[in-house]
Amino acid sequence: MKLPRLPTSVATLDQVMDGGFPTGSVSVLAGEPGAGKTVLALQTLFAAARDGKRCLYFTTLSEPSLKLMRYMQLFDFFDEDLLREQIHLHDLGNSLRAHDPEAALNELSSTVEQIEPDLVVIDSFKAVHDLISDARRVRTFTYDLAVQMGAWGATTLLLGEYQPEDIGTFPEFAIADGIIRLGVDRQELARVRSLEIHKLRGSQFVSGTHFFEIGPAGFAFYPRVRAPDFERVPSPDPASERLSTGVSGLDELLGGGIPHLSNTVIMGGTGTGKTLLGLHFLVEGARKGEIGVLFTLEETLDQLRGISDSYGFDLRGLEEQGLIHLVYTPPIELSTDKFLDRAREIAHRVGARRAVLDSLSSLSLGAVSERRYKELVYALGKHFRTMGVTLVSTMEVVQLLGAPQISGHGVSFAADNVIHLRYLEVQGRLDRAISVIKARGSEILTELRPATIAADGMHVSPAEELLRRVGVVSGVTQA
Repeated sequence: MKLPRLPTSVATLDQVMDGGFPTGSVSVLAGEPGAGKTVLALQTLFAAARDGKRCLYFTTLSEPSLKLMRYMQLFDFFDEDLLREQIHLHDLGNSLRAHDPEAALNELSSTVEQIEPDLVVIDSFKAVHDLISDARRVRTFTYDLAVQMGAWGATTLLLGEYQPEDIGTFPEFAIADGIIRLGVDRQELARVRSLEIHKLRGSQFVSGTHFFEIGPAGFAFYPRVRAPDFERVPSPDPASERLSTGVSGLDELLGGGIPHLSNTVIMGGTGTGKTLLGLHFLVEGARKGEIGVLFTLEETLDQLRGISDSYGFDLRGLEEQGLIHLVYTPPIELSTDKFLDRAREIAHRVGARRAVLDSLSSLSLGAVSERRYKELVYALGKHFRTMGVTLVSTMEVVQLLGAPQISGHGVSFAADNVIHLRYLEVQGRLDRAISVIKARGSEILTELRPATIAADGMHVSPAEELLRRVGVVSGVTQA
């Protein structure tokens, strides 16, 4: 049996909450001033009013009603007609300032009985503690309120500027069916808005820290990226369909191409051709009618188009046909969960079958920790596989010459295939070489082959020339 729900109107947040607030429940929205409690409560309230529900908004001492609504007019969800017809505002400040909790409760009760609301918001409930010094009277007031709310059957939201330590001591948290904490966390020079559900009775909610932003539309919520249900994740079959990389010599090393639905990482130093190889992969798919997306955190869209023009790829024409989509996200102040959530949404919306992420190195700049970064990379590959997308990612390694280091921030474990681009010193110049050093479940050629970049893109040549040289693996060759 699933409890009836009152949605917040933020679809992604409702998914995390198992559909929204349980109808008839009492929930506390806690957080420091400016965390977004009032915006979330009012966005939920206007959505409920739009669905024909009666709503009652009590203010205490936090913000006067007129001032509150003046600022709410800046949001897209504000509707003045609903404010006149479905939403009722009431100020409890006078009773609370008189330090008379009984009078405040009677005033609240009579107002609720008169309006018979479906949704009640009290902002800020923390003011009860600030104005009534007797802890026993506060506790009595809180429990009496909870009993009356249950009798009325209204869904109730209690807002307050609570600190984390208050959750274990204040009585409203003991009687609450739901506890949601909103915060503004510092990450180096930036601040990131976060939300965590501590408690939500009768709900299969998603635990952990999630992220959100507040803009003209109100809440833009980004659930933390986690691995999908593994029963829904298909396994790539190396013996089945292969996707050409667009570079014939590389396809030969891979045993015919990249296995369908696999996750491939292209590692290499700066300038070795990682982005170019990713473009080859997308353009080759577009020529076969397969839609591709390039998520770039480095080159801008104009830079990518310029690169493609220099190799005759006609990226603009493929964009106009809807066969390739370019998505640029600046790496400065990057929110990784937001980026990956958006990447999944775009890939699903355009019907992508191939995707390139350029690069994992830039993505690591926005991760809160190395462990979280590895979790995100792992989850991304699994989500794209679930959507039927074959993923290729690039990653820069710092080594110029010498024996290769393939761990790459420790994310190679998440890749089915690893392609390594590198430099070789040949008689005082730097030449490029390529090898496949991992292909899960596939028979591959592990030899190192020359890789050259010409006017029409990358070419991989047979290995005979390198086989005649000494010191190829070390990166410094001798004739």
